[in-house]
Amino acid sequence: MSEDKPTGEYERQQEKLSHEGSPVGKVKILIKMSEISLKEVVDFVKKGDLVEADKSLIRYNDVIRQADEVLKSSHRNAQKNPAGFKEFEISLRKQLRKLADLKLSYPVDQQEKISQAIASAELAKEDMFQAIFGPENIRRGKGRSENPRKESQ
Repeated sequence: MSEDKPTGEYERQQEKLSHEGSPVGKVKILIKMSEISLKEVVDFVKKGDLVEADKSLIRYNDVIRQADEVLKSSHRNAQKNPAGFKEFEISLRKQLRKLADLKLSYPVDQQEKISQAIASAELAKEDMFQAIFGPENIRRGKGRSENPRKESQ
């Protein structure tokens, strides 16, 4: 019966989402929905039901992609107004740690869905990071030889 509680909460959040107008509000609801889906995955993995866990992972994947698209299509400047972007990026970092822990519970030959979920979350996290800090500030430490300041000889 505990399976009904997360599903019921998920459906309530879906209902809220259908009435929400602002992109930030939508993303906050989608974050809750992704957390509910991830909780279901944890519960199913604990029960050893990887088939149901995979179904919840597919739903998680869809929610993450939807949140990413909502923020991208809002055409908001995340550097000037990071609301929504920041919350989504922070929640993705937490969720990626959970997903990495969960992956250890999966047999190697059954890791396809969880690997896809991790890849989707990583991609969305990178998108948010880039939106918040700007593409010019990403991967700064890679090319130290590109430093405009040259040491005097």
